[in-house]
Amino acid sequence: MARPSVNPEPLDTADMQGLVARAYGQLPNARYCLCSVADAVAARAWLGRIAPQVSTAGRRDEGCAAVVAFTAAGLAALGLDEQTLATFPRAFLEGMVTEHRSRILGDVGPNDPANWRWGGPATPAVHVLVALFAPSAEDLEREHATRRAEWAGGLAEVTSIDGLLQGGREHFGFADGLSQPVLRGWPRRTASVQPPAPPPSSTWSEVNPGEVVLGYPDNFEKPSEGPTVAAGAAGAGHLPPAPWARGRRHLGHNGSFLVFRQLTQDVAAFRRLATAAAEASGARGTALSAGLVGAKMVGRWPSGAPVTRFPDADPGEPGTNDFGYHEKDQTGFGCPLGAHVRRSNPRDSSAESPDKALRTSLNHRILRRGRPYGPPLAEGVTDDDGVDRGLLFVCLNVDVERQFEFVQHTWLVNPFFAGLDGEVDPLTGRPDAGARFTVPARPVRRRLDGLAGLVAVVGGGYFFLPGVRALACLASVGA
Repeated sequence: MARPSVNPEPLDTADMQGLVARAYGQLPNARYCLCSVADAVAARAWLGRIAPQVSTAGRRDEGCAAVVAFTAAGLAALGLDEQTLATFPRAFLEGMVTEHRSRILGDVGPNDPANWRWGGPATPAVHVLVALFAPSAEDLEREHATRRAEWAGGLAEVTSIDGLLQGGREHFGFADGLSQPVLRGWPRRTASVQPPAPPPSSTWSEVNPGEVVLGYPDNFEKPSEGPTVAAGAAGAGHLPPAPWARGRRHLGHNGSFLVFRQLTQDVAAFRRLATAAAEASGARGTALSAGLVGAKMVGRWPSGAPVTRFPDADPGEPGTNDFGYHEKDQTGFGCPLGAHVRRSNPRDSSAESPDKALRTSLNHRILRRGRPYGPPLAEGVTDDDGVDRGLLFVCLNVDVERQFEFVQHTWLVNPFFAGLDGEVDPLTGRPDAGARFTVPARPVRRRLDGLAGLVAVVGGGYFFLPGVRALACLASVGA
């Protein structure tokens, strides 16, 4: 699969919302405001005011930053006509909680949307996501109060969730956000994570911009098509033409689709499991440390260093992301075949065709922009303290089915991934598919049981993240 060495047009970062460019590592405090449209006219007026104020990919925000996205129901509530809505992809229009999507995502049993706090069939409708980022908790409170006053009358806040960067680690104690796709042709290659990760290698991470941003070539050398609007519609004149749809403008240009899922983490249970597995291994004659058990499940050490390169001990720093599995770790003696990071990005895991496997993996990359929520559990505590904590999973992609849903269904919750039998991702796998994890070892493998319930889904939705000009166009709906 050949890819163009240069983009046919420069990336218009000034028209992209800032989340495309950065995870706001310099703004550790975040609040995700989930709202419904209370009055369409007032909501459109608010959108017209905030469109020029949102953070953009071409501007680094040192103060507070705001990002705005919409569900399909939100676009309809805003007044977008049915003909335009029909140009959006099926996954977005159906949403995350249809019966079919719940099955493929593993949202069954305890993860069933019927049990969700927001985004489920029994909760108030979510139409708009307003994500706010700030340098301090005090700044965040002021920013939220200001924005809430601006949307008063147009939006009604359903709920809000605070996220807080915690030294670049998630609640299980592992460095997060280290392996991200890099958009070919991007003006700079630095990553917005805390702490900064080593520069990624293009071999493992570079994708065409159309894998993340609509309107540019994707990995198949085709422009990533998106939703369109009639050329004569109010506000559409500032949008580029859609070559594949005569008489229409590209409403999706410089936009993306945002996946948002709230995941609770049972940190105490994770620690107990690792300790019990370590003790059991010692009883069988080959002792493992609790730290090594956790690293095998994740596929990285707490520092972020990959276990495929450092199979015995944590070197204390992330090192490099320039690693594959084919050459030295096909059987998983370093990084187990079912480990979380190996499932979520198999790289070149193939005995026969590693190059083809890597190309396939690159066709399913997602750009992650999440962060933890809730206070960390004190070091060494193994009893449940009853405090809600977890991960606010956020990712960007242009094709929800080919990217996010494929990763979730075919890799993470697939019980037969990489030739395994009856095993799913040890951290996020579906609870009805068994709770076993195999660690290849000599002379015999080890198996961990009782993994169900470490992570649970309690909310989620699919959102459209428009470009700045598209935001202005949406503000003109019905004019």
